[in-house]
Amino acid sequence: MKRLTSRHSEENRAGAASKARPGDESAAGRQSQRARIGRRLLVLPLAAALAAAGGCSAGELADRVSAGGFPADRNPAVSPGPGTSAVTPEPAGSPEPSADIVSPSPSPTAKPAASSSPKPHVSAKPTPGTSVSGSVYGQAASIPGLAKPNDGRQHTAKVAKGTRAVALTFDDGPDGRTTPAILDILKKNDIKATFFVVGTQVKQYPDVAARIVKEGHALGNHTYHHADLAKTGRTKTLQEIAYNDTLIERATGIIPSLFRPPYGSTSPLLKQLLRDSGRSMELWNVDTRDWAGTSVAAMRANVNRNVKPGSVILMHSFGSKLHTAELLPLIIKDLKNKGYVFVTVDELPEA
Repeated sequence: MKRLTSRHSEENRAGAASKARPGDESAAGRQSQRARIGRRLLVLPLAAALAAAGGCSAGELADRVSAGGFPADRNPAVSPGPGTSAVTPEPAGSPEPSADIVSPSPSPTAKPAASSSPKPHVSAKPTPGTSVSGSVYGQAASIPGLAKPNDGRQHTAKVAKGTRAVALTFDDGPDGRTTPAILDILKKNDIKATFFVVGTQVKQYPDVAARIVKEGHALGNHTYHHADLAKTGRTKTLQEIAYNDTLIERATGIIPSLFRPPYGSTSPLLKQLLRDSGRSMELWNVDTRDWAGTSVAAMRANVNRNVKPGSVILMHSFGSKLHTAELLPLIIKDLKNKGYVFVTVDELPEA
């Protein structure tokens, strides 16, 4: 209360001086007094809201805020807002990074501390057929089925069987650092790849999602929360896919036909829902384990040892331990030297 007491003492001295010289009060003094009153009126509503949590009266809080002396130990706890998310440690043996499965919210599975949350740069109405009632972010939804894809990749021409072709795939993005670095490398080498994006990340980085499509790469749905769909029922499964569809469409203009289940976890229900909506499930057969912070040398050896014609190589474009942007130019060089060409997953021939 030192700051408050000091300020009140100054006001008392000013008041005494004004009483001693009632005719000499300056315009500046009147303006200062009006400013103090104005600041107090402005902070009273905030003070009233905080008073219950702070344990003191609204008037006392108003005085403290006006004086710039709100103590840290009296600051009420603030519940996590729409831009926060809790992330669980990576479970042993899991093929991909994991995030808490929570009710749909706009929070990312993991967000760089310095990033902001721009609005999706494409404003689009929900696609007819999605039938999502309520908000995409957090409200209850009634989803009888998934919208039909419009990206045209169900009819992509396949490379001939026996072609030394591999598909580079990247999960869990987009983000503001690793995904753009990967896109730069792919552009420099004139290579098209496939990105399976998570809805919470698309919401944070819609411009990066749009860049993926604009530069000719394939983009697939990887659920809204990176959810394990082998453990969810019909409603939750539909929500996870449809909510991400909505964000992807707003950012890029497409509804993807490609789908990759987080952790590679599938179920008869999921397979049926994908078939009914004209989508394909895309897994992988070479895992770099970049999500675990594996060294570049170890990942490079792993790829060279296990790759073969038709391989689908799993990497990630978002994560705290990734060395993927360092690995990528090396394996591109290695695979080119072995005669491989690079295609999107939908261009690979059926196994």
